[in-house]
Amino acid sequence: MQETLLLFHVQQPLFDKIKEIADQLNIRIQIIEEHQVHETMGCLLGIEGYSATPIQKIDEDMSQEFVFFAGMSDQQLDILLQLFKMNGVPPIPYKAMLTQHNLQYTFTQLYLNVKDEYQQMSQMNQ
Repeated sequence: MQETLLLFHVQQPLFDKIKEIADQLNIRIQIIEEHQVHETMGCLLGIEGYSATPIQKIDEDMSQEFVFFAGMSDQQLDILLQLFKMNGVPPIPYKAMLTQHNLQYTFTQLYLNVKDEYQQMSQMNQ
């Protein structure tokens, strides 16, 4: 699988910074649109065996920026995150990396899981 960044609600100029870094590293960028949030991560990544699902109404607040890293080793991810930091990309709290488990999650499920984890970690650090 080609290294890919899936971005959700990432606005300019942050998108431009991320795209510049990704282009230098030959990492593909894909935008997750609002109408795609009900799709599985496998479908969004175009992985064989994952097909589109019917559109579902989402009643959750999904307004935060989200970055999903796919097809990268831990070392590649570390390098990419370091380049983000060196190039002034502010921390994006909602992020995840592709695993065997989250491949079958819908983007909404993944987003809400990451949101819950982030809120729990934030409370623990207070």
